[in-house]
Amino acid sequence: MVQSLKFSVIGENDDVFEVTISRDANNSSNLKASCTCGQARRGEFCGHRFDILEGERANLASDNVDDLDVLAAWIRGSDIESAMKELSKARSDLNVARDNLAYKRRMLVKRMLD
Repeated sequence: MVQSLKFSVIGENDDVFEVTISRDANNSSNLKASCTCGQARRGEFCGHRFDILEGERANLASDNVDDLDVLAAWIRGSDIESAMKELSKARSDLNVARDNLAYKRRMLVKRMLD
């Protein structure tokens, strides 16, 4: 039996997209996330899905905000949870690298002016 949560999300240009998160009741550690936007249909990264998985409420057009809490419980222990943690770490590492790059550039400029 497949369980699903559906959310309407406002995208750019005020378009509304449908995000569906589903899982098989017999294998609840495997979540699937789909969206009706073009990026998701092409198999690309879709911010609408990610926002819903992150519990973002700002662009939620549907009135099922409480389902975000249900989704948070579904995510715990799932394959998506580990992938989200890896993405979060990669973002953090990228920010550190950007800060380091900016610092190194400032140091180079300083040395060029000595």
